[in-house]
Amino acid sequence: MEFAYSLDGNSAPVLKRYQVAATNTVLGRYYVKSDDGSVGIILGSTTNATDFIGVNVDAAGTYAAAQNSDGTDNAKYTTLIVNPLAVYRARLSGGATDGTALTARTVTTASTDGLTVTHSAFDSSSPDMDEGVIWGYSGANAGVYRKITGTAATATTVILAFPRDDAVGDQYLVAPIYPTRSIVAQTTTNNTEIDATAAIATDVECAVVEMLLNDISGSGLTQSYAYIQFADNLFGATIT
Repeated sequence: MEFAYSLDGNSAPVLKRYQVAATNTVLGRYYVKSDDGSVGIILGSTTNATDFIGVNVDAAGTYAAAQNSDGTDNAKYTTLIVNPLAVYRARLSGGATDGTALTARTVTTASTDGLTVTHSAFDSSSPDMDEGVIWGYSGANAGVYRKITGTAATATTVILAFPRDDAVGDQYLVAPIYPTRSIVAQTTTNNTEIDATAAIATDVECAVVEMLLNDISGSGLTQSYAYIQFADNLFGATIT
């Protein structure tokens, strides 16, 4: 996860350094407010970013509470981007592990009205992708996206028709989020990407500002992104 821009027009990240209460060697993870009794800020989880502080740009390393034998400071620190209106670019992952490719869904029955994508090998209702996004990966509607308004075991439906009828063998990609929606999404294990295979639930609260939804020419399986703002920010931006 990386800083893209700030909605207040500030293109530069504001950086602050804090003591941490957890070991971390991964960049681009988000931290949240210290718990009572904690010695410092703590890592968020795949399903929680309440009292979000920011995303790290350096790694704190191994945390240990005990004194160092050489008398050096045993506290560990990390530097965070703390802009309250920051928008972060998060890759769409095809699973709980960072870097997992999305899975293209292949059309098995051609559409005649642009309102239904039929894919017998994919159940878009489990986990439910309703209110998310579907976009063309290859074929007639490559690069075109639509909001999902209906899901079923063999089909995904939209209200705004795709501009062209698809054909058997065309491929689409789906994700459970959509631009301008305030959502709760599940992140990957390292909290650096969005798990696009997990249904929206009571997870990490964020607002989707925009999305970069690439087709086959733009390596959409591994290079599609959501630009998100965390909705419960300790320093000011709280979205309900």
